[in-house]
Amino acid sequence: MKTPEDDFYLGRIVLERKLVTREALLECLFQMSQERKSGMPRPLGVLLVSRGVLTQEELNEILAARVSAAGAGSALTEAEVGRLLVAAGLITRENVEECVHLQEEMRRSGKAAPPLGELVVHRGYVTDGQVRRVLAYQRKVVFTCAGCSVRIAAAPPPPGSRYRCKKCGGILAPVETPAPSPSANALSLREGERGEDTQIEIDRAAAAYLKQKNLVRRDQLREGQRLQMEFARYGLVVPLVELLRRTGAISLPQQQEIDARDFGKMVRDAEWKSQAIPGYRLLTRVAAGGFASIWTAEALFGSGKVAIKMLHAERAKDPRSVARFEWEAMLVRRFNCPQIVRGIDHGFERGAHFLIMEYVEGRSLGQALSEIGAFPLRDALQITRQVAEALRYLHAAGYLHRDVKPDNVLLDGAGNVKLCDLGFAVPIPRHAEAGKTSTVVGTAGYMAPEAMKGDSGVKVGADIYSLGIHLYALLTGHEPYSGASSQEVVTDQIESGMPVPNLMVVNAPLAVIQLLKKMMHPDPNRRFGSVAEVILALDRLAAT
Repeated sequence: MKTPEDDFYLGRIVLERKLVTREALLECLFQMSQERKSGMPRPLGVLLVSRGVLTQEELNEILAARVSAAGAGSALTEAEVGRLLVAAGLITRENVEECVHLQEEMRRSGKAAPPLGELVVHRGYVTDGQVRRVLAYQRKVVFTCAGCSVRIAAAPPPPGSRYRCKKCGGILAPVETPAPSPSANALSLREGERGEDTQIEIDRAAAAYLKQKNLVRRDQLREGQRLQMEFARYGLVVPLVELLRRTGAISLPQQQEIDARDFGKMVRDAEWKSQAIPGYRLLTRVAAGGFASIWTAEALFGSGKVAIKMLHAERAKDPRSVARFEWEAMLVRRFNCPQIVRGIDHGFERGAHFLIMEYVEGRSLGQALSEIGAFPLRDALQITRQVAEALRYLHAAGYLHRDVKPDNVLLDGAGNVKLCDLGFAVPIPRHAEAGKTSTVVGTAGYMAPEAMKGDSGVKVGADIYSLGIHLYALLTGHEPYSGASSQEVVTDQIESGMPVPNLMVVNAPLAVIQLLKKMMHPDPNRRFGSVAEVILALDRLAAT
């Protein structure tokens, strides 16, 4: 075996001919995985022969037939790949049609079009593992009709579907084949034997349970799923929990506890099939914008109420939007600050990009301003200080928020706040490049003049300016600038000659006015040098 494809072929052949048991093949595959980490993996054929489960003569015969088998044309067609992905609920028909259209355009322009499976992964609609998983399940099995006893050989139907007998209209069921009695250390394939059309959902349920119960780390789960995808290419379907136990991520009692829950029964229930994100029951949509929507949801396995941010389907077609969404998900899961919303999990399931976050019982400051208007001075200063603490954490970690505003600050009933929406956050630039501009992002009414102009090298002063506008809004109940477009706001800020917003409408002591002037100065060099200085100024005001 000279290539991975040769090993995949060998694994499938020895199983189909029943030359090697599943348990023996799995032992070899685990050994290959360990040897690969050390940088000296041996081919599958060598391991099978060295363990005495395959003779050298049998291996030579399979090797001799490899070339002809490779040209047998057994691969699925593009149309079948698309149909299977749609039937599995991983992608929409529109996504497939879009990729097919892109393939046609590439061929017309003389370019080599990648296979559909690769293209849907590149576009961010599904992961490579999900494609491989679905395709690995398409192996022919024998089905029989209970009504007329007719028998046919066919690939398993798509998930959620069943075959009907053309003769009598009855449901076709797969023929049960008795399994050999397992040894004490044999790998249990009970979940895999239930029917491959439900195994994807069983593993989704198990993964959701493990994550919500904090029984495995994210990297351990990814490793189990990676092995699952890898082993599927050899023709094996192995339950995720079994692989996690064999890799040491969970114990045998934990595996037994999970098996006792019988996820196979759960995933056949209509409620499970209706869940947009496996393991979570959506309750109420609490916010929606042009980029994503946010829902409250209940975790099914006991981790309580959460908030789920879901990327809009139209946005999911744009690779830049997907990258921004995944960037935010990575940041909120990395940061650990009491004043920043904590990320719990993120991923892509059933055609949707999602981010699961802690649930904050309350409302956004933007909602509060719309409902009650201006905040009392003491409350406004206390809230702004908490937001400043979040910015101090972000800046210390090396990031700018770039979209500080009341809509991105959550307020609970006890007066605690949490900064959210890190989709525009970027690393703080070390220096500005002469003549270079950057993309203008953020909310026009809260952006610093240098950020509005697209200056490169925008630093912490931009967040300080936005925080000043934020405090102004809390004290007055409205934004200092209004305009239909970013350009109109720039004109209002700069070309009208107003160095700062109209502070005459701010009902606050002179010290607060001076604080606002410095925070919102149009010259970044004349603002506070850091958020830490802003916090000190706020503390002095609170002490007076």
